Amino acid sequence: MLPFFGRSRESRSFLWLLAAAPLMFVATGLWSLPAAAWLAPMFLLRFVRDQPTWRGCVIAALLLIVVSCAAWQGATGRFLQAPLPYVVGAALGLVAALPYLIDRLLSPRLSGLAATLVFPASAVVVEFAASFGPFGTWSSAAYTQQNLALLQLTSVTGIWGVSFLLYWTASVANAAWEEWAMSPEARTSSEARTSSEARISLGVRWTVGLWAGLLAAVFMFGGARLALDAPPDTVPVATVTGTHDASSFWGVHRQAESRGAVRDSARAIQRDYLQRARRAAQAGARLVSWPEAAVPVPHEDTAAFLSKARRLARGQEVYLAMALNALPRPDAGEKLENKVVWVGPSGTVRKEGLKTHLVPGEPGQDGSGTLPIVSAPAGTWSSAVCYDLDFPALIRQAGRQNVDLLVAPSNDWAAIAERHAHMARIRAIENGTALLRPTSNGLTLATGPLGRTHGRVNHFTSQEHLQMTRLPTESKSTVYATFGDVFGWGCGLGLLMLIAGAFFRLRLPLD
Repeated sequence: MLPFFGRSRESRSFLWLLAAAPLMFVATGLWSLPAAAWLAPMFLLRFVRDQPTWRGCVIAALLLIVVSCAAWQGATGRFLQAPLPYVVGAALGLVAALPYLIDRLLSPRLSGLAATLVFPASAVVVEFAASFGPFGTWSSAAYTQQNLALLQLTSVTGIWGVSFLLYWTASVANAAWEEWAMSPEARTSSEARTSSEARISLGVRWTVGLWAGLLAAVFMFGGARLALDAPPDTVPVATVTGTHDASSFWGVHRQAESRGAVRDSARAIQRDYLQRARRAAQAGARLVSWPEAAVPVPHEDTAAFLSKARRLARGQEVYLAMALNALPRPDAGEKLENKVVWVGPSGTVRKEGLKTHLVPGEPGQDGSGTLPIVSAPAGTWSSAVCYDLDFPALIRQAGRQNVDLLVAPSNDWAAIAERHAHMARIRAIENGTALLRPTSNGLTLATGPLGRTHGRVNHFTSQEHLQMTRLPTESKSTVYATFGDVFGWGCGLGLLMLIAGAFFRLRLPLD
């Protein structure tokens, strides 16, 4: 008989590891299942708590490393070459194991509600700290969830509140599990229980009730927010996509024998997009945009291209949010600029904004970190570029400045298409802004300020090169836009208090 099928609690705990392992593979990464994200931490936490501290945490870390390398396969695309994606996957696995280690060290020294808060607080702190790194919020558990009522919580706490609920559920379930697993004699015999143990039992019951009430309140809040959302005024907008994108142009660029050949190829792409933008405007669109870096503009052709774009905007009385790849001269010593240029109906260039967060390994000049703001008759508009939306602190500018519509030109690849579009939708909910996300090699998405989908086109399955839709003209005020990452910082403060309580063996009053 295998050792983990023995009779001791420590041996039986390997059953929980066997239950956790397959769930972990679908609880994180690019193809996660919402239900698995709730269940997997529950079983893995049970395993770690039933094992000796370091053995349990080392085994959990090894499992999470394997899971991360598999579940994030393809996420780095062409930017990181082997073996770097596996190094990143291993790092993510180690980071994901930290909350289990912290919980194993601290929770036995605490009781009741306090003991259940260690795991979710440490998990949020780890996610929050990782968000300041080069990969932003990609590893957040909140992105595994699709329920729109639940996701309304992000308008208050950001993604950190959703992650907290996921991990707190695992911790509360384990507290109830431990209470239930006590021997019948220990549960019923007053002689076998001290008054301290009785308080712990009462604390667990009280904690389970608090968790259930809070979860119900979250869904009631989200449901009410969606139900009470009145039909808004809308503005017609359009995205144009096509066979040309950043990847196809750079393929031509690498094979071109001269700068002249590069310029000829770029001009052909420029004509294509401007012609289709004209057709979109003639069809009634008041704003037209296209995917990230779809239109290359060599430095020496900038004036001529902008002149054509201004004439189009003035003649059709349309706003253009043009995603451009501005190519410097080869001998200029300058960097490529990946940006959005706004042209108004008057034919003037209104604003431009460079991509602030470059994907690790991506060439180019990074932006200043300030979103461009454009005032239009239909509201206040702004833009960010693709990877920028993975960093909530940057996009929070849109919420604070009451931006009604955020245009986010993007360029993805098949492996990340679904998740990346969903991440962008959550930025819209956090900040109460409508979102227009024209995307090549991914999902073009148009959502309202509560995350409702108004338009969606899959680059890989659709032959449509023009998406017309209407988006709300008025933003929604959100707590998150006003107060930012207070919940994330609060989890950090709470964890410090729990560490202090565990160190001094403090017990919080439970009644």
